[in-house]
Amino acid sequence: MLGGREITWERVERQGCSVVYPHGELTSAAYRAFTDALVKFAVEEPRAVIVVLDNLRVASEPLYSAFGSAWMRVGEWPGVPIVLIVHSPSRRQWLRGSAVHRFVPVHADLVSALAGLREAPSRRRATLDLAPTADCGQRARHFVEETCLRWGIPEVRVDALLVATELVENSFLHSDVPADIQVRLELRNQLFTVAVGDADPREALLREPGTDGPRHYGLHLVARISRSWGCAPRWPSGKIVWAVLPTGRRRDLRDFLGLRPQH
Repeated sequence: MLGGREITWERVERQGCSVVYPHGELTSAAYRAFTDALVKFAVEEPRAVIVVLDNLRVASEPLYSAFGSAWMRVGEWPGVPIVLIVHSPSRRQWLRGSAVHRFVPVHADLVSALAGLREAPSRRRATLDLAPTADCGQRARHFVEETCLRWGIPEVRVDALLVATELVENSFLHSDVPADIQVRLELRNQLFTVAVGDADPREALLREPGTDGPRHYGLHLVARISRSWGCAPRWPSGKIVWAVLPTGRRRDLRDFLGLRPQH
């Protein structure tokens, strides 16, 4: 079983999906940990996360929004669908009439849940584990360079190198847990993702840049040059910071940083 004091989880794999069984009561106090757990299952990139609700009590109806919240956190990346199985006809009917069903499909059983999944988009993936040493940023850049060349997407190379450098060096400098740093590269639907994981569970946050000029550092740079970025928890502990870059024609970096001269 996985989880904390309030809710525990069982997990099995079926046809490439993570089928998870939460046990316990979803309360307002457990809300964030519950959504974090759903995100962690999705970050492992199964075909889908299928949640069986038979043994989950929900303290109040608004707390069902946890499923929509988790879906929004993983919709851009890793893009893994979250699906509910509800065997109780009355509970299933209520959920299908609620706002939850706008984001998360509700099925009667595993057979219908699996049948209702769309064909997953093809993904190309490459991963590299880095020891947290002073040259880890350089090794990450070499990995990104090689991967962009091998996958035939040279136009995203410069942005990807900048993102990988910032995320890896941020992990190296600020993680308090001495463990390998994982770099995950992914190409899906003409979007290139750089994801960097470490064992430190503290969330990556934007910090205010310096006030002495139009300069932006660290995650501010990542946020400016990427289509989207985020920070997700992962099992058994730690986090993954990710950024999505569109492939295609690359904008001049000076546009992102506001450094073009004004005419």
